[in-house]
Amino acid sequence: RTHFAGLRDEASRLSILRDKHVETIGDAYCVACGLHKQSSTHAQQTAWMALKMIETCAAHQTHDGKPIKMRIGLHTGTVLAGVVGKKMPRYCLFGHNVTIANKFESGSEPLKINISPTTYEWLVKTPGFSFAARPRECLPVGFPANIPGTCYFLLGYQHPDLSGDITTLSEHIEAGISCSSD
Repeated sequence: RTHFAGLRDEASRLSILRDKHVETIGDAYCVACGLHKQSSTHAQQTAWMALKMIETCAAHQTHDGKPIKMRIGLHTGTVLAGVVGKKMPRYCLFGHNVTIANKFESGSEPLKINISPTTYEWLVKTPGFSFAARPRECLPVGFPANIPGTCYFLLGYQHPDLSGDITTLSEHIEAGISCSSD
């Protein structure tokens, strides 16, 4: 629990990352962007949050001194969302794209962000993101064959107008946010 609190504190420092959390289920942290307000930068916003979460995990350890081995999977697509339950209502996401995102997380590696070809197509439009292509065989079982491309590891982000030597990831992200505000 304290690790999620630490991640939440770190993520809340970036204004664009607030209110993106949907739910925590066991050790899974479900995040969605662009649900209540259409945005042309929803994939970028989610990628920036993922990068900050990985950076935070890499800098912290569990109470017994072990590294936090978070892995992240990102997929972009339409979902159904709604409140379910009367006694304990919960905001839930449904649909094939939710399942695909979960499979990208399962197919990721510790401290890595595995992104779908669909998310890659959104992110590659924004200068500054860096990627490592993975073989098509790394796509999850059941990934739609009609979607071309492969999956990628998202490696980082450096805003093109800032020098990487003297700025932090947070500063690069803040610059990206200010340039992409909808």
